Amino acid sequence: MARLVYACRFDVAAKEGIASVLSTYKDWIVGHYRGRRELAEFNFDPEVAGAPEGLPIGHSLTASIYQDGDERAVRLRWSFPDDIDAGLRWANEARVGQFGDRCGVEHLISIESVQYSVAPARLLFGSPRAVRDVCTKAPAYIGEMQVRAEPYALEQNGLNDLLALLTSDLRRLPVVLLSPYVRGELNQIDPVKLARNLAGVAVVVRVENPELTWDFADEVGRQLSCFNGAARIYWPGFSKASDPRSHRLFFGAWIEQVGPAVAARAIERAVFAVAAFRYVSDSRIADLIRRFEAAERQKLLLEKKETGDDFWAEYERDLARLDEARKKLEEIEAENANLRANQQVFFAAEAGGSDELAQQQETEELSFSSVAEAVQAAAKRCNNVEILDTATFAAEASPFQRPYDIFKALTDLDEIVDAWSKNRDEKGSGGDLLQHLRDRGWGKRSSMHISDTTRGKLRSHYEFEYQGKKQLFEPHITIGAGDPNSCASIHFIFDQERLKMVVGHVGKHLPNTKT
Repeated sequence: MARLVYACRFDVAAKEGIASVLSTYKDWIVGHYRGRRELAEFNFDPEVAGAPEGLPIGHSLTASIYQDGDERAVRLRWSFPDDIDAGLRWANEARVGQFGDRCGVEHLISIESVQYSVAPARLLFGSPRAVRDVCTKAPAYIGEMQVRAEPYALEQNGLNDLLALLTSDLRRLPVVLLSPYVRGELNQIDPVKLARNLAGVAVVVRVENPELTWDFADEVGRQLSCFNGAARIYWPGFSKASDPRSHRLFFGAWIEQVGPAVAARAIERAVFAVAAFRYVSDSRIADLIRRFEAAERQKLLLEKKETGDDFWAEYERDLARLDEARKKLEEIEAENANLRANQQVFFAAEAGGSDELAQQQETEELSFSSVAEAVQAAAKRCNNVEILDTATFAAEASPFQRPYDIFKALTDLDEIVDAWSKNRDEKGSGGDLLQHLRDRGWGKRSSMHISDTTRGKLRSHYEFEYQGKKQLFEPHITIGAGDPNSCASIHFIFDQERLKMVVGHVGKHLPNTKT
């Protein structure tokens, strides 16, 4: 039985309408046979019903035309054996329909085994070239959302638009976000190639400015953000309250480990699997085909009835075929129920193996219900961080809604101590502490000092007892902005002799001359 492995559906607003889309499909199919198959004389007109001549053995190609008034649709069916694995057969079905000023396009790809061989199939494919070309030549729409077969660049003034898109109830496609590294290097995955391979089924957004990823994190929270060379799939239905595990994150370190090509394939497989499973045919095209076929059957029935040629025998055969169809439908419904029951396992297997499972388990492990819980977890995990009682008390009183961000900041401080110590041993100097913070993305949100005015008027708020005496805890990281629900700060000092980051405050932003 054939397995659906790819499905896309969109509208095109083109002046030429259906003719323009069919011309693109013609170029794709004819180019395949004249180029890859070296059939120089091959030709095919998708606007003429029937099959072309000169197809190689094992290949099938037909065009069907459906017309009802001003509405018109064309269905192309094209199947051929796999070039590498002779036991596999690929089947493309494209349906194109003109409805007013919009042209509906659907493309399905199925694969079936024609030879019994218990061996895995390597399904290496992206969106068909015809789909990519259609999405490039003319504006393409999923509902009211315009899509294209190229990446969108996120600029500073586009952050609000991205947030509105991600949280929109009208969004039907996943958004794949590619973030740069904290020092400014671009994500290793090629955004142009990824966008072309995902044409019609996903939107690719690339970020070049690392500061933008932190602004984005301030809006959605660290657990739902994407930073430091990572990639993330934001499925439709995303909100700031979403479970991070529901929107898959591919860490930059993992992308480096497996290579950008393998990482891109993992993203594509995840999107293709969901798109194929969630596919629903265009009701306009399906209805037009049903109406046309029903009218043709009725026409044929009347002709046979008038001539009397085997009318009742044919009628009896039709009833028998109807019974067979009903039985087949029951079998398909049972099989579909079984597939749905096993879909979660199927997606896990498609997702890319143990490395991504480990990422998911890590995310699951690091879910906190409060700032106090995040601080407790960091205290247990971080050998180089010492959290004073004042910080614990402040954390318990903090209403900050993104506790994971607190945990991440504390664990980054822990890692900075190791990095500083290693630099000192190898280079004679541990390096600038602020630079270490910048290397981990905290540059815009950290400072080594408070203002002179604040130090003079509000010094006592920044003093905490450490090693038996009051000390001024000026270095700080500020997360978010606004009221205590959305803004928090961490104040610390670095004890270079003990190699400890000493944290005196975690929670509500301490008072300054502006508050």
